[in-house]
Amino acid sequence: MVLKLSDRNNLIYLTLALLTLLLLIAVAEQTASAWGRDLMQVGFLLVLGVAMWTVRRHRGLFRSAVGVLGVVVLITLVSLWFSHAGLRLLQLVLLSGLFGGLAWLTFKQVLFTTGPIDANRLSGAISIYLLLGLIWAVAYVGVLEVDPHAFNGNEAGPWLESIPEFVYFSFVSLTTLGYGDISPATPIARFVVYLEAILGQLYLAIMVAGLVGIGISDRIANRSD
Repeated sequence: MVLKLSDRNNLIYLTLALLTLLLLIAVAEQTASAWGRDLMQVGFLLVLGVAMWTVRRHRGLFRSAVGVLGVVVLITLVSLWFSHAGLRLLQLVLLSGLFGGLAWLTFKQVLFTTGPIDANRLSGAISIYLLLGLIWAVAYVGVLEVDPHAFNGNEAGPWLESIPEFVYFSFVSLTTLGYGDISPATPIARFVVYLEAILGQLYLAIMVAGLVGIGISDRIANRSD
């Protein structure tokens, strides 16, 4: 697959959007205020907007993503007046699905497109790592919705209030730092945590090997021309 000119920097913009989202999540947790949570929701919309732009050339995926995003927005609006555990879980599942689909499309563009290893491709590799952390953060909040006692060091509450702490916990687990201020307390929670730690290490190995292989193949191709 050969990328068009307009697609060359899409993953750079995605990485910047993800980093902005993480900053807004940190601000929301630091301020512990309603406007901080509003900023965080703006960050989610920013990332999803960039995601829509990223997949715009895949018409079928674009339409599906628009539909899912519309459902997420609708559920969010309904949740403002009618709070229900089922609605919150559905919102988290859809959000996780959007992040997961975006990670898969980014993975395909990074490893399965022609061309040299450039800043856009490297940014894509970073974006996938950030998306993995966000996917698992959403999964942890989902586990907490089902079982309020699934984690030690955290009190169950609305997912918009809980997700900043679990974004932190997710990246701590993904990088295997393991500070211990938040810890899984149930077998299911422990399973999700060690699955993330394993996937984090496998991702680094696979991505590095893939990029090295692409670099070697591109160099060989240039020499043969």
